[in-house]
Amino acid sequence: MTAPPTRDKSAPRTTLQRLLSRFHFGITLFAVALSGMTILLAGVTALRSYADRNIELAAQLGAYGVEPALVFNDPVAAREGIEPLTHMAGVARLRVLDDRGRPLAHWTSPVSDPTPFLTNLFFPDPASVPIRRNGSVIGTIEVWGDSSTLTDYVRLGLLAGLACLLVTALGTIALARRFEYELVKPLNEIATVAHDVRLHRRFDKRVQTLRIAELDRLGGDINTLLDELQGWQGHMEDERAMLAHRASHDPLTTMPNRAALDEQLAQRVQSAEARGTRFALLFIDADNFKAVNDNFGHAAGDAVLIALSACIKGTLRKGDFAARIGGDEFVVIIDTLDNDAAPEALTARIRDCVEDPFTLPDGTRYSASVSVGVAIYPDDGGDTTALLTAADAAMYSNKLARKLS
Repeated sequence: MTAPPTRDKSAPRTTLQRLLSRFHFGITLFAVALSGMTILLAGVTALRSYADRNIELAAQLGAYGVEPALVFNDPVAAREGIEPLTHMAGVARLRVLDDRGRPLAHWTSPVSDPTPFLTNLFFPDPASVPIRRNGSVIGTIEVWGDSSTLTDYVRLGLLAGLACLLVTALGTIALARRFEYELVKPLNEIATVAHDVRLHRRFDKRVQTLRIAELDRLGGDINTLLDELQGWQGHMEDERAMLAHRASHDPLTTMPNRAALDEQLAQRVQSAEARGTRFALLFIDADNFKAVNDNFGHAAGDAVLIALSACIKGTLRKGDFAARIGGDEFVVIIDTLDNDAAPEALTARIRDCVEDPFTLPDGTRYSASVSVGVAIYPDDGGDTTALLTAADAAMYSNKLARKLS
């Protein structure tokens, strides 16, 4: 029979205090490191998502700006079209391609990227937006982003994480003498906040005041980091809203642009088809607009467009829609048709308004005129392309008739 092993009483033994101290120290550092990394990664992920969306909106805005340049294959106009994007933070490179994939214009930021590895990690590919005119792709705009909007946050997160680890290391000497409940409760508070931030993007969550001073300072550091993250989130949301508005509105007249018209017209066609109703589409073109630019300058041309847009907006009813789709061309949707909203009556009101003389920037009194084409859904077309084509043809017929009269 084998004798039971004897205990070696000479082997070193640890004390319960030291065991708890090491255990608490390890658990605390792990929880703090996990919380800090979770918040940092959640913040970087959220900011990257907002940055990607802003790059996409910037590409859409640039597509609207360079559309006329692609129509006329004008590199100078293309560079002017993308020039507003060169002042936006987070844009590193721009390129405009024609329908054959040949470069028409490009721009690269003169500021070197301080963290190219982050740029390659978060923005490996450009945002590419096709440029369409009358349903056909006439070119492409590509926008590359950089990590400049993420660098400051990452740097702050690392510094805050190091500060949190330092405070925790100093505080665990005192925490080792406390009961487990007194230690676990505040850590659970921090972990709960980190959990909500990671899973639910609850950047408004804050760590409450804790009884343990060291962990309370840690909670304050985390709250500071969340304050910074919430500020970045608000800033990115405001910038995204601004870019979304710019991408769907004409900057000169503040009217909706071609992209907004395409979306709105598709909705009106779908709604009219479902309800069995009719609506009218007015295609409006300023007469002799090129002569105004040539004789009085582009500032005068802008003044004419602003005055024309004001007349159009002033004649609309609630539920109607108007957009500037490029140059001196405007489109109005009259929805739905009734005796009080005949296209002829609206056309007459617009013409009366624009023919009222107004003062150009150089002091010259000028009276504008417009040619208007009308298309009725579904009489003149059963889809958006057919309606726009019919209204455009009717406008040119009206312009020719006015020249011959």
